[in-house]
Amino acid sequence: MAATVLSGKDLAAQVRERLKNEVIQMKEQAPGFRPGLAILQVGDRDDSNLYISMKLKAAAEIGMNANHVKLPKTATEDEVLRKITHINEDPNVHGLIVQLPLDSINPIDVEKVTNAVSPEKDVDG
Repeated sequence: MAATVLSGKDLAAQVRERLKNEVIQMKEQAPGFRPGLAILQVGDRDDSNLYISMKLKAAAEIGMNANHVKLPKTATEDEVLRKITHINEDPNVHGLIVQLPLDSINPIDVEKVTNAVSPEKDVDG
């Protein structure tokens, strides 16, 4: 059997189109509804900023509300956990991504942070 070469760009476009149609269907079923995504970042890494900007663009293309929640490099583990709790409790946010690595000058337990994300909202699963 011959191998098939996939185009990542074409495949991504197909996935975005499918998701865009799913969002349209959700909005038809529940007028006024718009899925919400929050991307939580600690610090200001250039590579993370680029990756987040791509996620925000993709979310906008499919009709989602997407918010970049940025905490400073001085954020403590408690501050990050409080922000996650706040996002978990926000009914307008349906998905949460914690952008890794956490770029803080303070020690933060990454496993504790990622486990604090509500399973219902955990985009990275």
